[in-house]
Amino acid sequence: MTAQVPVEPVSARRIAVLADCHIHPGGGPAFDPAVFAALAGVDLIVTLGDMGDSAGLDQLAAIAPVIGVRGADDSDDARTAPQLRALGLGPAGVVGCVFDATAAGLATGSDPFAPAPGWLDAARQLFGPETRVLLHASTHRPEVAEIDGWLVVNPGSAVLPAEGSVRGFALLTVDGAKVTVHSATVD
Repeated sequence: MTAQVPVEPVSARRIAVLADCHIHPGGGPAFDPAVFAALAGVDLIVTLGDMGDSAGLDQLAAIAPVIGVRGADDSDDARTAPQLRALGLGPAGVVGCVFDATAAGLATGSDPFAPAPGWLDAARQLFGPETRVLLHASTHRPEVAEIDGWLVVNPGSAVLPAEGSVRGFALLTVDGAKVTVHSATVD
C-alpha cells in the first residue's frame, strides 16, 4: 500500500474542481468563455487530471491559483505533478484528490463510483484519517454521492462532457467544519 501523501493546508473557501478538459491550444478543444465566467469568484481551482497542455492551466490561473493531480493527458507541470493530493481544510477535514479511483484501488468502477472492498481503509491510508471527501475523475460524467459517510465527487468535464451529460464542474464551499458541493453547469 502507498504511504500517506502529505496534507497541504488550504485556506480557500470556494473551490472549483475541474477535470477531463483535454485543452490543447491549436490542436484540440479550448475553454469556452462561459467556463471562465462560471469560475468567477472562486478562491482556488483544483484539477483532477486530463487537463491537457499547461496553457490551459495558465488560463485558469488568471482566475485563481491552480493545483491538481496528474492524469493520462497532462503536460509536465509542477502544479499538477502528483498522482495523489490531500488538501487540509482546517476543521472541515481533508479532501483526497485522485484522477482514477479504480487505478488507485479505491473503486471497482468509476462511472458511477463503485467502492472497492475496504475502500475506506485504503483511502485513509492514502489521504489520512481526517479525510471525508474524495475527488476523482476520468469519466467526463459528473457525480456527487454520499458513500459510507464520505462525500464522493466527480466534476465531469467543462469542455468534453460524456454523452447525456452537461458541461460543468464541481464547486466546493467550505464553511467552518462543513463542506458542501454542488455541480455547476457551464451555459
